[in-house]
Amino acid sequence: MLDPAQFSPGIQKTLLTSAPFWALEHELAVRYFATELRTEETDKRWIGHQMFKEWTGSGVYGPRSTTVATMIREVAEEIVGLDSGSVAPNPLRSTYVKLSFASDELRHYAQLHDLYLLAEKSSPPPSIADLGYLDGGRELTELRLKWREDRLGEIAVDLSEGGGLGLYFGIRSSAAHLDSSAEVDREILEVAERTIEDETRHLLGRFRSAQKHELTEPDWTRISALLREISHQKLIERNEQFNFVLSDDEIAKVLDSPDLELAQTFLTTHLGFLLDELGLTAHVD
Repeated sequence: MLDPAQFSPGIQKTLLTSAPFWALEHELAVRYFATELRTEETDKRWIGHQMFKEWTGSGVYGPRSTTVATMIREVAEEIVGLDSGSVAPNPLRSTYVKLSFASDELRHYAQLHDLYLLAEKSSPPPSIADLGYLDGGRELTELRLKWREDRLGEIAVDLSEGGGLGLYFGIRSSAAHLDSSAEVDREILEVAERTIEDETRHLLGRFRSAQKHELTEPDWTRISALLREISHQKLIERNEQFNFVLSDDEIAKVLDSPDLELAQTFLTTHLGFLLDELGLTAHVD
């Protein structure tokens, strides 16, 4: 059985203490697609807000002004001089990595935009800024921006990107509740699968990057606490995004008495690649 208390502070314990939040996000998605709380209007809400998150990063990408567009603009500025025969002043690997990440996020946004048009045939989606109106989402962004100013907080923010893919694995797990004859439902599953393909790579890369830092046990203890705080707010945001399918008590309980069995099932079913990377497979099976 999963028991984070058995581990000393480090990246392994950081994952294990975050898993209950990510597992509940998975549970939230499963409930949404299996309940009468799902309507055309609530679909438009979650799709629209997800479009906003993909475009702006909700505090993960960097400073408040960073978006997919600004990342692509930065890449263009870094390489435009090469056309006139100049020599790149620095290795271009970081430029390529930034472009690759921006390309993934742009594709996610475009896929969700197409999905929104399937759900709302009478009018196009509103502006990107108007899609980011959820209170829980604004609070999550502010929390991430706050901690990005802190050395250890920045690591916690980076590790929070993707939220363990709880949402998209939850959609995958909801396939039986979706109507394969409905174009919207077929596209929801397609969007989930394409996003899982990209975000598993992002998630693995962020954990690998975090391991490269020379950190002490107290450092990891603080990172783990900050990641729990961010993951909790992200769960609040998700609940608002998906029409409040979780009760306030369920969200509050995960802080003090998380469902470790649910977390273990989520980890072994969906995040085996990350357990292998961190040497946790034998401890969680």
